[in-house]
Amino acid sequence: MYNKYFTMKRSELKEAIKNEITSVLSEQSDNPAFDKKIASFAKKINNEMGYPGGVLEAMKQIKSRLERIISKVEGAKRGGAEEEPLMKMIGLSEAKSAADVDKEVKDLESKMKDKAKDFKAAEGKAKDKIKDELKDMTTKRNDLKKKVEDLKKKEDKEIADKGRDQELDA
Repeated sequence: MYNKYFTMKRSELKEAIKNEITSVLSEQSDNPAFDKKIASFAKKINNEMGYPGGVLEAMKQIKSRLERIISKVEGAKRGGAEEEPLMKMIGLSEAKSAADVDKEVKDLESKMKDKAKDFKAAEGKAKDKIKDELKDMTTKRNDLKKKVEDLKKKEDKEIADKGRDQELDA
């Protein structure tokens, strides 16, 4: 049987396959824009993970992992679990921005100032208890500050990388 792809150059073959995939996705989809985003995501995952089967292998891996996650969430929901804690459990809770975490730091520092006033006024065991609370709050504040720095670096990197993988229209 004759295969039209057999006689094509590599660049032509890539373009033909891309067009064929786009055509098939467009025919079977209610939302081609969403499908395009999914394909773009699979391409990004493939670039990061380097699957030997290329983008198709990345799509299969994504599908497999989504099916496992869906199964776990559905099983837990049948057991009476709430959806939001399940999403947090599998890492799908809304990510906090550096500004959100920075606000937490400021709120914590405000509480620490109030505790410091209480510490000055306290005596004996009460003073020791407040001192321990302040130590714990300081540790938490330092962790949050580090998280703010990490999130700022991540956000700066995302801004710098924005548009890097986009194709220009000819």
